[in-house]
Amino acid sequence: MLYDIGFFIFSLFYLPTLIFKGKLHGDFGERFGFYGREKRAALAQAKGAIWIQAVSVGEVALCRSLVPMMREKFPQHPIVFSTITKTGNELARKLFSKDAVIIYFPLDFSFVVKKVIRMIKPKMYVMVETEIWPNFLKTIERNTIPAILINGRISDKSFGKYEMARPFLQKIIKNMNSLCMQSKTDADRIIKMGAAAEKVKVTGNMKFDVPAKPIQSSGDELKKQLGLEEGDELLVAGSTHPGEEEAVIDAYQDIVKKIPGLKLLIAPRHIDRADEVAEVARGCGFNPVKLSVLQSDASNSQIFILDTIGRLNDFYSIASAVFVGGSLIPHGGQNPIEPAIYGKPVIFGPYMFNFKGIAEAFLSKDAAIRVDAAGDLTAVLYNMLANKNRQAEVGLRAKEVIAANRGATENVLNEMGRFLNA
Repeated sequence: MLYDIGFFIFSLFYLPTLIFKGKLHGDFGERFGFYGREKRAALAQAKGAIWIQAVSVGEVALCRSLVPMMREKFPQHPIVFSTITKTGNELARKLFSKDAVIIYFPLDFSFVVKKVIRMIKPKMYVMVETEIWPNFLKTIERNTIPAILINGRISDKSFGKYEMARPFLQKIIKNMNSLCMQSKTDADRIIKMGAAAEKVKVTGNMKFDVPAKPIQSSGDELKKQLGLEEGDELLVAGSTHPGEEEAVIDAYQDIVKKIPGLKLLIAPRHIDRADEVAEVARGCGFNPVKLSVLQSDASNSQIFILDTIGRLNDFYSIASAVFVGGSLIPHGGQNPIEPAIYGKPVIFGPYMFNFKGIAEAFLSKDAAIRVDAAGDLTAVLYNMLANKNRQAEVGLRAKEVIAANRGATENVLNEMGRFLNA
């Protein structure tokens, strides 16, 4: 009851934020358990389902290998797939609409979660990465529905916060049936938070299992689009944040004097910053081109800005080297596996705490390069871009690291099977 009251007060304060950011979308009623006729019918046919909860885009994308393997391994169990964010829901519909019923996760009020769980009657509840909803988990337990955490991760920052709430969280975590963690560090941390040690497993990081996204255009078409000729080099700066574009463009400005055929493509993490990034490039004396308005002849263009969704991996596939953003600033980095899966040499900054284990796996095998500060970018990028043998060597080692770390999804499925087949 106290939690319900507290959550209600929080919701009242958070409501203006939802409205201001446009997150109060047309399907928001689903978060209260109100579904349209077709979805109610689909849920009625999904009794005994495995319910997967993935918060947003990153967690949804992580399931690209999981969901097809689940359909093959547990064909008798339908899948209900829920998200919290609108963008996550859209991606889930795009990826899994043929394999699962896609819904929004219910708000964590006891009367809402009881209603939805009673409606769906899942056989198992699976949460992707560490996400704890007290009322939901309590109701799942009371209905003797196994609750499994997969790809569990507890960052340095999150661990400090969880430690403060340990007395409260311990009561919830200890009743979960299985906790599949990415690493031993993550396993040790969740045990310290109150999980029963015998329920904690180190299953690896499922991000290594995610297949490369299909390329929308051929390499030749992409190179032609950017005006790249034989022997030209392309530097891609992916998922950049404010402050990083300046560093990348400064480095490019120096390097292009030594490598005249070098072109730069910047993909800001949030595409609504495209004009802002263009202004930064213009301030450095360049005439950047946004890909959405790119004309047929780009031979004289040097800097391109990716301002459309879903094409970054296309350009990763033809890059000579990739800088992964969110890492020169204390954001925590972005996923280096995405370019590495194409055998590309990856460079990132010192702030990779959201991908700590992955970054360490690459660095330990000389399969990626870390720069300690923005001022180091020029030398590191030049040494890579000027040496094709080095590009090939680092890219090959990156693919080897990915291959060596695959298998987490299979481990997770085996753990799920212990409860489904019990």
